[in-house]
Amino acid sequence: MAENKKVKVGVFGAGRGGTMMKYCSYAENAELVAICDWDEPSLHFHDDKNVALYTDFDEFLKHDGLDAVVLANYANEHAPFAIRAMEEGKHVFSEVLPAQNMDEAVRLIECVEKTGKVYAYGA
Repeated sequence: MAENKKVKVGVFGAGRGGTMMKYCSYAENAELVAICDWDEPSLHFHDDKNVALYTDFDEFLKHDGLDAVVLANYANEHAPFAIRAMEEGKHVFSEVLPAQNMDEAVRLIECVEKTGKVYAYGA
């Protein structure tokens, strides 16, 4: 029997992303490996030395082994950040409605189709 691989998760949004960070701490199938937030003081609430901390989203996406990104940033920014993450080869989970207009929705769908990455929206 093959061993199950843990999904290496990064969370963008240290405040609202707290629930997903907590989930990763006890989930058998997920491991928190990186957190990104533009507000550097928000990052210091997380004290696990095995989790990398970033203030730059592009550097965060380059984190070695990162499989999936949880978007817990501002709601009106999800589609553009989801597209960037999928273009970098990451699966994406948006915690809120991602698109602010039809153009964003179409670009998001086209990116999913082009990259073949999993995109999920949690209501």
